[in-house]
Amino acid sequence: MNPALTIAKKEYSLSLRSFGTYIIFGVFLLASGVWFALTALKLQVADLRDIFSKMQILFLFFIPALTMGSIARERANGTLELVSTLPLKLSHIVWGKFLSVWLQVATVLVYTLVFPVLVAVFGVGMDLGAVFTGYLGLLCSAAALVGIGIFASSLTDNQVIGFITALAISGFLFLLGHLGDLIPLRLFSVIEYLGFDYHLNSFVKGVIDTRDLLWFAAVSFIFVLLAQLRLQAENLRQEK
Repeated sequence: MNPALTIAKKEYSLSLRSFGTYIIFGVFLLASGVWFALTALKLQVADLRDIFSKMQILFLFFIPALTMGSIARERANGTLELVSTLPLKLSHIVWGKFLSVWLQVATVLVYTLVFPVLVAVFGVGMDLGAVFTGYLGLLCSAAALVGIGIFASSLTDNQVIGFITALAISGFLFLLGHLGDLIPLRLFSVIEYLGFDYHLNSFVKGVIDTRDLLWFAAVSFIFVLLAQLRLQAENLRQEK
């Protein structure tokens, strides 16, 4: 098995044994459930676009909470240096942790499948295709946010700082799509493309655009690569 997959499997298994993980899961599901109850069920609308958008906002806090200790905790405990001495590449470690957190997000999204079931029961004319693409968009968005979180965690051995850094970067990319009233329209059309909402909207509307897939993949890859380069630079300094 690929070393990154082995690490991902181990990290994922350990995360599901942690009480803290279930607290984070519980808060996310509770907040999502409240929003769902206040929108879809209350209005009796067979449409999950609003709840998908709300879950994207929750991701800005939920995912940094999952990633903040991914590397920072290893550095604080001194285990990262030990792992680095094993016959493993830093890329295996970083990608393994990335996949582990992404799988945790996918796991918690499985529990939210009760939302479309309830809408199908109490609503009329639900678009199953839009539900599928909406969840696909959330998984793509989650991958990008996990990449950002892994990078933020690689910058420090303090988990709180890792959380705040990931939240700041993710929040900045999210807000880029909401600056239409503050900057000229011509400039906004360029800046908007860098925002999460711009690329998630197509999925929420039931459209799979390869440009959006590539954007999320590029953001994920760039930030995971930055995390890897950050750790490699630190190892080089320690060797001198």
